[in-house]
Amino acid sequence: MLKRIAAITSVRNGAHFLDRWIAYYGARLGHDNLHVIIDGLDQPLPDPKSGVHVHQHPFVARSRVAGDKFRAARASDLAAKLFETYDVVLATDVDEFIVVDPATGQSLASYLSAQNGPAISALGVDVACNTRVESDLDWDQPFLGQRMFGLISDRYTKASVIYAPMRWGSGQHRVKGRGFTIDPNLFLFHFGSVDAQETAARMADRDRSDAGWGAHQMRRNAVIDDVSTIAHVDGDSCFDAARAALSKPRSIIAWNKPRPMKTKIVVAIPDRFRGIV
Repeated sequence: MLKRIAAITSVRNGAHFLDRWIAYYGARLGHDNLHVIIDGLDQPLPDPKSGVHVHQHPFVARSRVAGDKFRAARASDLAAKLFETYDVVLATDVDEFIVVDPATGQSLASYLSAQNGPAISALGVDVACNTRVESDLDWDQPFLGQRMFGLISDRYTKASVIYAPMRWGSGQHRVKGRGFTIDPNLFLFHFGSVDAQETAARMADRDRSDAGWGAHQMRRNAVIDDVSTIAHVDGDSCFDAARAALSKPRSIIAWNKPRPMKTKIVVAIPDRFRGIV
């Protein structure tokens, strides 16, 4: 039996990604189960015909760290309310897409319904343009297919899916007071570096630069360089080993986060994922 699943995202100056986020999760979970937090009264709203729930709030400028904590707390508060009628809640940034491995033959809804939580992490893959072999992005076409390389990432191996009210840490990187489990069949594809032009536009975003996002944006450029210059390996040859490495114990300070990767691993995303996002 399918569980009722809600999805949450928060967005400011990210209309390109929001349209795709709504289309992706709407097709898999139902548009009426999507909750979009619009950060700012100056922001465009999703098409009312999309059927998603919109929660619009005034924008308050905060530092990157303070902003991440605030948005995680706001998502946690919304999730707690949603659990009055939902069995599962997932929360992602607007450029993050949780994908169940097509090899399972299951839909995202059926797969998540079969799990019991209490919190699940998907293996993070930071997807970027391999400038040696991939051309400019066509935003009207699926990302996966145009972009088929990514960096295995502890930062994007997030505790995004919860099965009871909990408190997320900044950016949904962890659930406060609880350990984490990396699911063997779930992937979180992060597309923050999917398009060099979009990345450059974000670097020019005054809101982000004023909030101290400069270093983060430099990391976006670094991911493009890594994916383009580091010799890649077949994803299926290392996904299980990556999950095991990320699951090793960390220091007491960060005991409930994935362990950082010792080396950078660039993977060729298997062909079965083409066209999904």
